[in-house]
Amino acid sequence: MNDAGGMRLQGAVAAFAAWQAGRCSPRDAVAYFVPRDLPPAARAEVAAVVYAAVRDQRRLTWALGGAPEHLDGDDRAGALVLAAAVAQGQLDAAAAARRWQARGGEPLPFTAVPDCEARIAALPDPQQRFALRHSLPDWLAARMLAEFGADADTVAAALNRPPPRAIRANRLRGADRSALARDLADAGVSTGPTPFAPDGLLVADDAALFALPQYRAGRFEQQDEGSQLVALAVAPPPRGKVLDACAGAGGKALALAAMLGNQGLVLAVDVSATRIAALQQRARRAGADNLRAMVVAEGGWPADVAAFAARADRILLDVPCSGTGSWRRRPEARWTSLPTELDTLLPVQRELLDRAAAALQPGARLVYATCSLWRQENEDQVAAALARHPQLEVVRLAEIVGGALARAVGDADGTFLHLRPDRHGTDGFFAAVLRRRRGVALN
Repeated sequence: MNDAGGMRLQGAVAAFAAWQAGRCSPRDAVAYFVPRDLPPAARAEVAAVVYAAVRDQRRLTWALGGAPEHLDGDDRAGALVLAAAVAQGQLDAAAAARRWQARGGEPLPFTAVPDCEARIAALPDPQQRFALRHSLPDWLAARMLAEFGADADTVAAALNRPPPRAIRANRLRGADRSALARDLADAGVSTGPTPFAPDGLLVADDAALFALPQYRAGRFEQQDEGSQLVALAVAPPPRGKVLDACAGAGGKALALAAMLGNQGLVLAVDVSATRIAALQQRARRAGADNLRAMVVAEGGWPADVAAFAARADRILLDVPCSGTGSWRRRPEARWTSLPTELDTLLPVQRELLDRAAAALQPGARLVYATCSLWRQENEDQVAAALARHPQLEVVRLAEIVGGALARAVGDADGTFLHLRPDRHGTDGFFAAVLRRRRGVALN
């Protein structure tokens, strides 16, 4: 980031300061404050600095001797953004010091940023080393060490790396991924196939995807490969009925509509009117004529949704969760999460499981999914649901997607979908497929 990048740096500082003040997410701040006339690669560079400053603020503050803790507003934002630019290799320490002095601040030790890893490694306390190396609050560092043991370093390091850009070819618009890859190559966008999801492509550059005619024509959706694999685990039958009961932004609902080939019906519901309106627009662009989207209130389904659930072949519950598996996309999450968040989330997940289990018709399947890495939200919730609902049985992932793929993306025996960023390059996802036994009464 040379002198010609002064305006970029100002945009990065403004974006960080806006997030720091609680006005918006880092992503929205970058979209608003970073100059829109920058080439895509330059915008990506600036975004990377902002995200690094947000994500790594504990490590960067420590590297600067704790000085940012005593700064406010734009000064704190400026110090951390400059330190992040040094850590990212976009600015050398001397240039960062000159820029900081030009702001009128007291000198800061930016030369200490590049070698902070070696100094962290020399600390005697292993939990402090882990928390600083991966820039985590102490409580999250302790939880991650307890959850992953010897794998904790590799998991935390993967969560700190930028996520790949994955897209899904939309078969409803006649786009298999080979044809889409050729079309994108003609447009100057380099891609390669996702290793696990059959319709996915990984975008190898910083192309402005949403400006492409292929996107406007609905030929692809941006969707993480892990999310695509959750939809694959739902495996709707031909002309089937699917209830996506926590649809969110609707990526999985759109994938399911495409898997059904515009036959059957996908009913996507969510408590957010904004998300449902966006999904309806996306469905029109994608040509998903078999998708309906509805807003529902928290705490229960209206009668028409409950009636649909009782007839559905599949109910997908992508439940509200801690979102630890998606930290690569939400660098602020480690600072906005609370030690008590599971006390709120676990009962919500249980209630949704119980509601779906009660609605499930014999032979129909319930797919419980999270983007969490915590066992409490994943295997433990499923085990407790099976104990509460003896009419449910597990359908092994290997029976749905085949043994080879299940061994690659599942747990040790191919029962559950179990994705980790360090092992699969996807966001972290968990999914369990449960089926209501035929001839067994509801509990």
